[in-house]
Amino acid sequence: MNVSALEEWITRNTGTPGLLALSLFSPGQTSLVESCTSGLLPQALEKSWQAVTETISVLQLNRFPTARFRFIYANAVVHCERRRDGACLGIFLRKSGSDFAAGELDRLVSEFHAI
Repeated sequence: MNVSALEEWITRNTGTPGLLALSLFSPGQTSLVESCTSGLLPQALEKSWQAVTETISVLQLNRFPTARFRFIYANAVVHCERRRDGACLGIFLRKSGSDFAAGELDRLVSEFHAI
């Protein structure tokens, strides 16, 4: 897995309208959480992403599919996409009223898999 290419890709996409944050988890590596808005505390993003990454292993232990899943919070949704190499992308979006354009989720997921 090319971690630097994924980090560059995340940096390039932080300006996507409607995106709250992007995060990356890879087994044996440090997680990366990149905020895309000034309205979120870094600690809150880190805590949310840590809960997601800890849940992956629990889902796998119980034989639940972990290729694509989402977490729904009071005001946000975290879309998670996991590759075969274990890398997991988190796409944080507002739960409603977002400027996030239709098709952007599919674009981000496709590009993540292509790296």
